Amino acid sequence: MSLFKNTASRVLTIVLIFIALTILRLLWLSYFLPSSNQPVAHEGIFDIRHQQLPEDEVLHLNGEWLYYPDLVDPLTINDRTLTYSSSVNRQTIPIKDAGKKAQSYGTYRLKIQLNTNAAKDNHYAIRIPAVPTASALYINGKLVGQSGKVTSNPQSHRGQAAPYTVYFTNEQSEMDLVLHVSNFDTSESPTISKRVLFSSATAMIHHQQVTKLSLATISIMLIIFALFSILVFLFIYRKPIVLLFTVGFLLPLADELIAFDRSILDWLHLEYAWSFKLSSVIYLGASFFFVQFMRVLLVKYRYAKCFQLFFHLYALGALLIVLLPIKWLYISNLLFFILYAASFLFVVAFALREYIENQTQSSVFIALTALSTTNGVIWGLIKSIYVFDIPVYPLDYLFIMLGFSSYWFKRFFENTEQIKVLVAKLQKDDELKDEFLSSSSQKLWDPMNKMITLGQSIYDNPNNKLVAEDQENLKYLIDIGRSMSFTLNDILDYTRLKEGNLHLHKKVISIQGAVYGVFDMLRFITNGKQIHMNSTISQSFPTILADEKRLIQILFNLLHNAIKYTDAGSIEISAHIEKNMAVIHIHDTGLGMDDSIQSRLFSPYEQGSENDDGIGLGLLISKKLIELHGGTLKIHSIPNKGSDVYFTLPLAMENVKDQHNYLKHEITAVPAEEKILASITEKQFKILMVDDDLVNLTIMRSLFAPTEYAVKTVTSSEMALAALKDNDWDLVIIDAMMPYISGYALIEMMREHYSLLELPILLLTARKYPEDVYIGFAHGANDYVTKPINALELKVRSRALIDLKYSIHQQLQLETAWLQAQIQPHFLFNTLNTIASLSTIDTDRMINLLHHFGEYLHASFDVRNLQRVVPLKEELELVNSYLYIEQQRFGQLLHIEWDIDNHINIDIPPISIQNLVENAIRHGVLKQEKGGTVCIRIKDGPDFVAISVIDNGVGIDPTILHELQSGNDNKSTNSGIGIRNTDLRLKRIYGQRLHIESTLNKGTTISFRIPKN
Repeated sequence: MSLFKNTASRVLTIVLIFIALTILRLLWLSYFLPSSNQPVAHEGIFDIRHQQLPEDEVLHLNGEWLYYPDLVDPLTINDRTLTYSSSVNRQTIPIKDAGKKAQSYGTYRLKIQLNTNAAKDNHYAIRIPAVPTASALYINGKLVGQSGKVTSNPQSHRGQAAPYTVYFTNEQSEMDLVLHVSNFDTSESPTISKRVLFSSATAMIHHQQVTKLSLATISIMLIIFALFSILVFLFIYRKPIVLLFTVGFLLPLADELIAFDRSILDWLHLEYAWSFKLSSVIYLGASFFFVQFMRVLLVKYRYAKCFQLFFHLYALGALLIVLLPIKWLYISNLLFFILYAASFLFVVAFALREYIENQTQSSVFIALTALSTTNGVIWGLIKSIYVFDIPVYPLDYLFIMLGFSSYWFKRFFENTEQIKVLVAKLQKDDELKDEFLSSSSQKLWDPMNKMITLGQSIYDNPNNKLVAEDQENLKYLIDIGRSMSFTLNDILDYTRLKEGNLHLHKKVISIQGAVYGVFDMLRFITNGKQIHMNSTISQSFPTILADEKRLIQILFNLLHNAIKYTDAGSIEISAHIEKNMAVIHIHDTGLGMDDSIQSRLFSPYEQGSENDDGIGLGLLISKKLIELHGGTLKIHSIPNKGSDVYFTLPLAMENVKDQHNYLKHEITAVPAEEKILASITEKQFKILMVDDDLVNLTIMRSLFAPTEYAVKTVTSSEMALAALKDNDWDLVIIDAMMPYISGYALIEMMREHYSLLELPILLLTARKYPEDVYIGFAHGANDYVTKPINALELKVRSRALIDLKYSIHQQLQLETAWLQAQIQPHFLFNTLNTIASLSTIDTDRMINLLHHFGEYLHASFDVRNLQRVVPLKEELELVNSYLYIEQQRFGQLLHIEWDIDNHINIDIPPISIQNLVENAIRHGVLKQEKGGTVCIRIKDGPDFVAISVIDNGVGIDPTILHELQSGNDNKSTNSGIGIRNTDLRLKRIYGQRLHIESTLNKGTTISFRIPKN
């Protein structure tokens, strides 16, 4: 029952709004309606001799006008009337139905008889409506206004169809109005279908001012909304749909301006046909914008399928307007009207239905917008079929904009309330998050402390039986645990700082000792990085008053942050005294930070980069701890140059008086540890690990048993490239983020020499978003593992890649060899045609050709071609079969010479000579009309066999020759595929390449050597 009441009330609201809008429209219309006692013209005479011309009303010159089916001279029209009296007829203006076009030009005439008591110098005005498509007004034989150019000649006619108003002074008691009309542009008759207005100049000016004021109101509203859309795009929501709204608001504005006065298109200097097409496109665009405009307001029916259909129909309509002749456009007006009406009705129905079904208050504004639009569409239809020229009505636009604005304001306030609720919820969640982190940190800190203590006890036990390598790994494990304990302490301290429960225990401390201790704590992080840490703080630097534990925490956080964002370079700590405070500087040559990052540095859980593996509390905790000591923390940073983090701490009171006794600076460098490399044996799988983090390398290396894997670790891309030359690796594990040469660039360099199957590469990446994975694969990685590394996942993926390499090692040769089998379809087709031709003229040759063709196919598809190498004898049999077939096809155009030493017994890559011979024939000698000669030369040398294929054909283009000699493996073109593949296999097997010599129009020589051992 409640639902029925809500629906009924909403339907009643819709009806009331529509009635209110209709009443406003009728009141507006009543203002412009003529009085009931207006005179009517009879037999070409408009008689107002017995009444005064009103000063506040315009008269409609309706009634019988005289019409001449010719362009009659206004000065001689009285004489010509007698001559052509048989052709003069009376037409009632405005004409409701012009009927079939009988004449393309003509003359209308009306005499206005004024009150004889009226002053002879009265100012008058006449407004001529848009007449298709040109008109010219003469008053008492004088041309006073025109639209277009009226003529009886189609070539000199110029259409415009624009209304115009003329103001004039009459000194006589009678006016003779002559209106010339012509239309050679459309299929319409040049008739007056709207009312001609006549009044005093004062009344006409008042009438025009009201119309122009209404039009100006509409224009201002639309321009404001268009500007508002631009501002939204520039400062709030940079999406193309916002600019579409800007154009959409301007289209109705252009349509209203053109409808008011079509002459505004004159500055474009368009012919009437194109100006009509332009105005039609603008109207269609305005209608399409309305549909999309209403669609944006909808929620439930925004994605209805009919909107897609309307989009395509509007696009088709725009195309038809541009392509169809103007006469066809007039015929197809009904189709466009159906499109506009259907789309409007659908979108309005959706809006009203959503209002009825929706229970939110903002939906009432959608109904207001829809009803205002519906009202405007209905009255627009009435205007198009009714002879009365309905004036511009601004209130529909006003209510549309009011509904649109109110809807978005209401949505804004609703969203604001939702945001307030969400903010309160987020604040509560933030408190719960802090409680969770604090609780979790407390629970994790105890087992972490036990692990560190137990590990330290094992490490310090002189009786443990750990090998040196395991002893070192245990030390790294302890250092990592200590680092993690500091992170857990940060979380606890942040909670205490928020609650105000953190207390300091200050005492006199030497800053130098704290610095060196933190250096030792962080040494495991700098190992493998090209970072030099040093301190320039003098041993005589005064002591400070601080909490020792918190000072270490501050230094640890700041130095750890500097190391994290410094791939290579130096980190230097210095200190000086200023205003009884020790000022400590930590300067690094790392990545630096821009102003945007610096402004967010001291926000909780804010990280310097997306790949940061911290929790974003270090700097904030340090800042709060320093402020608790009475100091300040500041940062000065320049992108790509480094950062200077400096903070102040109070000096111990005993040192305040002696502030200048520390001028001697001593630089203490942090020693670098030696690199640990795994010994490699030939019986083990060989793995190369590349990471600038020695901790990660040590952990990964410990996962692979030395009995099964030979692991070598390097800390830079340069060292990795050098290691590639020393051994044949079964797997390379590369960190994506490396200094100088990134992991991605390193993979690209490796792929220049090794394919995906020859050298598997496993990429270590900090992120697993699809775009990051895609980049890794695009650069040539086989697989990836995300950090933090899962030991089982790393081992399984590594072994899978190694097993894959060995399982398809033979198949690699298969793929490479099979690519060389350049048996083109047209070659098979032409050979079969040759066999068919010989069957009627020479059966013996046909049988021999079939025999060699069969041998050629058998040799080409022989499974032995999948091997790395085959005997030279088998390769020559394939070449011989191929050459026999080509000689039968081309006869005297192809000559073959064999120059082969005896007793040569070597193996060569399969189909290598055949590829070169086929290339010499197809792209060499047969390119000449006279043909040519191909020579196969095989010579026995002391340590090698030299193989050459020589032809006297057209040679190779220098550009292609340079590309082949450069070793570019790009196969984007079909030229030289056989040569490239042969060259690639020779390079892989023997480490040498083809030698190519070629001269245009003289020939080509391609040779290579096969080592005997």
